[in-house]
Amino acid sequence: RIETDARRNFVNAVRVATLDRAGVMLVFDGDIILGARSHKVSESKLDAFGPINWGLHGEVRIDIRFSDFAKGRHCRPLQFRPGFETKVGVYTLFPGFPPSALVSHIDRAEVKAIILNGYGSGNISYIYLDAIKMATSKGIAVIVTTQCLEGATLMHLYDVGRQALNCGAIQAYDMSRECTITKIMWALKRSSSIDELKTILHHNYCGEINVE
Repeated sequence: RIETDARRNFVNAVRVATLDRAGVMLVFDGDIILGARSHKVSESKLDAFGPINWGLHGEVRIDIRFSDFAKGRHCRPLQFRPGFETKVGVYTLFPGFPPSALVSHIDRAEVKAIILNGYGSGNISYIYLDAIKMATSKGIAVIVTTQCLEGATLMHLYDVGRQALNCGAIQAYDMSRECTITKIMWALKRSSSIDELKTILHHNYCGEINVE
């Protein structure tokens, strides 16, 4: 028999949803995780999800306890803003990854934004700088994130990072890859320039980013 915690997780999720707390949350194995900070860390463990660059939003014990940063609900009317742009290219960099792979997609205008999963604090090779310039000149945003599960991009620390920023690259700071992709897809539908997209991307809507 396959062990399942589906009923328990479902009951706890309904209990949390009835309380005076705002936001999208993931309830799993007694943990309450802010949706924009959640990440699946295991395919088989019962504690399969965890928060990235953030503490638990709350816990389900005998009672339900929320962290101090969990916000209460408001009474303002719901603003529904649908729409996502799916023409986003995501590239995980590795030693030897050819810049031509980026250039071909940029040249054919197959994407409206490019995400580069860089090393460490958002480091990339100098060989990609021309591709970043080419993309931004065509109005294609280039966002740099990190392959590390925890931490943030700090592209100003190294020369290549500073040059990439000067070429128009946008850093994702401490957003998870899942959040970065989703937020860019949403922002592309609400911006008409790279500067507008950057403003939206770096705005903290629900605790998903810290740019300090």
